[in-house]
Amino acid sequence: MGITEFAVKRFQFTLVMFLLLIAIGWSALQNIPRAEDPIFPIPVVTTVVVYPGADPEDMERLIVDPLEDALNETSDVKEIRSTASDGLAIVSVEYDWSKDADKKYDEAFREINAARAKLPANVASVTVQKASPGLVNIVQMALIGPSSSPRALRNTAEDLQDRLEQVFGVRTVEVTGLPAAEITVAIDLAKLAKFGIPLTQVVDTMKGENAVVPGGTVENGERRFNVRTSGNYSSLEEIADTVVAGSASAKAGNKIVRLKDVATVAWDYEEVRHVTRFNGKRAIFISVTQKDDMNIFKVRDGIMREVESFRETLTPDMRLEVGFDQSRNVKKRLS
Repeated sequence: MGITEFAVKRFQFTLVMFLLLIAIGWSALQNIPRAEDPIFPIPVVTTVVVYPGADPEDMERLIVDPLEDALNETSDVKEIRSTASDGLAIVSVEYDWSKDADKKYDEAFREINAARAKLPANVASVTVQKASPGLVNIVQMALIGPSSSPRALRNTAEDLQDRLEQVFGVRTVEVTGLPAAEITVAIDLAKLAKFGIPLTQVVDTMKGENAVVPGGTVENGERRFNVRTSGNYSSLEEIADTVVAGSASAKAGNKIVRLKDVATVAWDYEEVRHVTRFNGKRAIFISVTQKDDMNIFKVRDGIMREVESFRETLTPDMRLEVGFDQSRNVKKRLS
């Protein structure tokens, strides 16, 4: 009995097989990953180190050089590229493209972990990242609030960030567009002179504890200096209560002089170096990336549901707009 004859005479079996094939095809169609960029292994590993207060020369000497030495000990290295700026160092190593990218990442990760003992103890963070073509924004939104304070905008954006990070398929959520918050200490030189306290004594006192706190910058005319203070501070009040002089000070008498007696301590934002706008209005951007092998339409739908829910919580002086949606491009290509 041939296949054709079998299929005709056993039509019930043939019908079941066709229905099964249709079900399998439909399931595959619904679950197949959809994205604009293909996912393929890239043998590139990037290390990002944050060391607040260090200038580029210190970053190169204390951070970049030890990491480059460690990565040079790995095999199949094609090229190492490094950049150093104020408080930030980025070291990227590219391996031979014929090698297994995952194994090269594991090898680089082990060497970087071993090299951490050679880095300064008060480095804020060391992040090792594996390159991926999927690390692109699939949705970018703008939080617009022309009359809102920077702190209110940042708090609102971070609330949205926390909610979006819980959406299925979301890899990262990044908030950009606001200067970083920092603590400013405005010292009154007249009060310092009154107590007979030199400025260097105040600075040395702030450095007298054992944990690093990013301090921003100090400007003197056209010159600009990085500042790195120390201390286990958890609030402005603790910083303001720092003792800068005691009874040993010639003019302080028996009085304990605290920082708040000679300076004003307050939250502020670093100098604005760039401005982000959406349709001409000041805005903060919230950018979302998706995990590998995910369906961009399902991830996008989950994001939009969360966005619609979040819009209901916004104050009247804020609004949330979607500026970029990659799923639209993917839909056009698939249609």
